[in-house]
Amino acid sequence: MRGASSPADALRQMLKGSGYHAVPTGPSSFRIERLPRAAHAASTPSTPIEEPSPDIVVTALKRPQLLTTLPGTVSVIFADNLRSAAGLAGSDAIGRQLPSLTTSSLGPGLNRLFLRGIGDGPLNGFNQGSVAILLDEARINYDAPDPDWALIDIDRVEVLEGPQGPLYGTGALGGIVKLSTTAPDLGHSFARVSTSGAVVEGGGFSNAQSLTANLPLASQRLGVRAVAYRDQQAGWIDNAGGDGNINRLQLVGGRLAIRWIPAGHWTVDLIGALQSRNTRDSQYADGNVGPLRRPDRLREPRDLDAKIGMLTIKGPIGRVELTSITSFSRQEAAATYDAAPLAPILGTVGPTSVDDARNYDLFDQEVRIQNRSAGGLEWLAGLSFINATTDTDIVAKDASTGVPLLRFRRSISEAAAFGEASAKIGRGVILAGGGRVFSVGIDDEGQEANSSGALSRRSIRAAADASITWKPSANVTAFLHAASGYRPGGINVQRDASQPTYEADELASVELGSRIELGEDSSAEATVFASRWQHVQTDELLTNGLVATRNAGNAHNSGLEGRIHLAVGKATMLTGGLILQSARLASSNQGSEIEDRRLPAVPQLAARVELGHRFHWDSWDGEASIGGRYIGATHLSFDPVLDRRTPGHALMDAHVSLSRDGWTAELLGENLTNSTADTFGFGNPYRVRLVPQRTPARPRSIGISLSRSF
Repeated sequence: MRGASSPADALRQMLKGSGYHAVPTGPSSFRIERLPRAAHAASTPSTPIEEPSPDIVVTALKRPQLLTTLPGTVSVIFADNLRSAAGLAGSDAIGRQLPSLTTSSLGPGLNRLFLRGIGDGPLNGFNQGSVAILLDEARINYDAPDPDWALIDIDRVEVLEGPQGPLYGTGALGGIVKLSTTAPDLGHSFARVSTSGAVVEGGGFSNAQSLTANLPLASQRLGVRAVAYRDQQAGWIDNAGGDGNINRLQLVGGRLAIRWIPAGHWTVDLIGALQSRNTRDSQYADGNVGPLRRPDRLREPRDLDAKIGMLTIKGPIGRVELTSITSFSRQEAAATYDAAPLAPILGTVGPTSVDDARNYDLFDQEVRIQNRSAGGLEWLAGLSFINATTDTDIVAKDASTGVPLLRFRRSISEAAAFGEASAKIGRGVILAGGGRVFSVGIDDEGQEANSSGALSRRSIRAAADASITWKPSANVTAFLHAASGYRPGGINVQRDASQPTYEADELASVELGSRIELGEDSSAEATVFASRWQHVQTDELLTNGLVATRNAGNAHNSGLEGRIHLAVGKATMLTGGLILQSARLASSNQGSEIEDRRLPAVPQLAARVELGHRFHWDSWDGEASIGGRYIGATHLSFDPVLDRRTPGHALMDAHVSLSRDGWTAELLGENLTNSTADTFGFGNPYRVRLVPQRTPARPRSIGISLSRSF
C-alpha cells in the first residue's frame, strides 16, 4: 500500500479479507488475531478469496513462539473447529479433534482429562489431576475435575503434550490444555447473537442461545467484551418403569472482559466468568433392560458451578517485559448416588442415597519477566505461588437419618521459581532449556466414622526440560525434547485404604519429532515418545464405595503420534491424526498378580480423520466436512474385582455451514451411525461392584444453528 496512514488504518487495509485483524496492545503496538468466523464472513467480499496461511503463534509456553519452531507436540484448535451438534461446545469438542486426549465420561463438569497415555484413575479421588487446565493465563484446576467451560467466544485452544513441570509446576504430568478467550477490541464495536436447536434420537429436543458484545469505551484505550449463554440439552438414558431421558442438562453462564491501556505499552486485562450446570440424573446404564436403559432407582442429580476472576498486567520495564497474573477460581460440585446395595455397610435402612459435596478453591499468582528484543538469546524467569484447597463432605441418607461417611480437607501451597531460555547456536539450530524449583506444602485432615487422620509435610523438588531444534530448511523442523514432572502425595483417612499415606509420583519423558511443510496449506508431523512414571498414583475403590489413592507401582509408555494436513486442490482439505502407544505398569506394589497391566482409561490406539471442503454457492460462502474417530479399548482399574473392559468404538460426524453478510447458518450431525457403544465402564461407585456399568455414546444428534453478527 502507498500513502500516509496511521498504523491502525494501514493494518486494517492490509488485513482486509484475510480473516485476521490487528488488536492494539499500546498506542503504537498491535497483535494480529484471527477474526471470529461470523465476523470474518461479514467483512469478506462475496467472491472466493484465497486466505493466507500465516505462521501460528503459540502462547501456552508463556512467551509467543512460532508453532513451526516449537520443540514438542503442540495442537492448536481454532474456534471454527470447536463445534457440537447437541448444544454449546465444551471439552468434548476438543477431544473430538485430538486422538491423544481422552476423558473419564462421568459427565460434563465431573470428567478428568488424560493426555498421551498418562491415565492414573478415572474415579475422581482426591489426588491431583494429571492435566493442567488454563483459562488464558490462569490455572483453573488442581485436584478438581475439568469444569468444562462452554467454548463461547474462544479464540483458540492450545494443547501441549508431555510433562510441563518447568513452566507449570506440580501436576501437568500428561500436559496442559489452555483455553484462550477473545480479547476486547479497542477500536471496533461488535455483536453476535446465536441460537440453535437439536434433536437427539430417542431422546428429546435441545436448544441453546448465546450473545457476544464488544464495545470500545475510549478509543484504543479502554474496551469491554461480554458473553452470555444458556444451553438446555436433551437426555437419552431411561429408567425402566420410571422417567425417560433422565440425564437432561441445563447450563447458564457468562463472561466479562475489560481491557485498559493506561499508558505506553502497558495493558491491563480484567476477566470474570461464571457458569452453573444442573443435570437431572447421571448418564450411565446397567442391567439387561436395553443399551440406553437401566433398572428404576433413586435419582442421581448433579449441581456443578464454576467461577473465576483474573487480573493480568503486562508492560515494559527497560529492556524486559513484565507480566503479572492474579486469579482466583472456585468449583462447587454436588453429586448424588443411589447406594441402596450398600445400605447395611453404610449404616442406613432401605433406599439409600449418598450426597457427595466438594468445594475446590484455587489461588494462582505469577510474576515473570522476559527479554523484549528478538535476537540470538531469548529468556524468561518468574516466581509463582499457588494455594489449592478442597473441602469434602460425603453423607449417606435413608428416609429418616443421615450418616456422615467422610469429611476431608486438603490444602496445598506451592511456591516456585522458574526460568527458561533458548539460543541459536548455529545455522538453523536452537538449543533450549528450563527448570523450576518449588516448595510444596501439604496439609490434609479428615474423618471417616470414628477414624481420623492428619498429615502435614513440606518438600522441595525440581523439574527440568531441555531441547534441541534443527531447521535444515524453511519447510522442515526436527526436534529432540526431554522433560520431567512431579505430583505430591497425600493421606487416606479411609480406614480400609491399603495405604494410610501415598507417595509423590514423578514422570520423565523424551520425544523425537519432525514437522514438514509439504506445500501451501499442507503439512505432516510425526513424533516418537517414551516416558517413565515412578510410584504411579491410582484410584482405589473401597468396599463402602469411597475412593482412596494408592501407589500402583512403576509404569512406562512409548508410542508414535502422527498428523497430516493435506490440501486436495484449492478448496478441499484432508486432515488426520493418530496415536499408537503402549502404556503399561512395569512393576507392581500389589501383592497379587495383575492380569491387565494397561494404564486405566487410555487406549492403545486412537485416530481421527476429516475431509473438509470450502465452496461458493450463489452469494453464500460455504464449508462442509465429514469426519470419523476411533477410540481403542480401555479398562477401568488395576483391581481385578473392579476392573471393567470398554471395547473400542468408532463415531462419525459432519457439518455444513453457509455465511453471507454477517449471517451464518450451520447444520451439524454427530454419531451419524447411531452407535450405542460403551465409552466408559463406570458411573456410580456405590453400585459398580454389584453389576457392570456402561456409559453409552450419545445417540445420533442433528442440530441446526443460526447466528448474526453486527
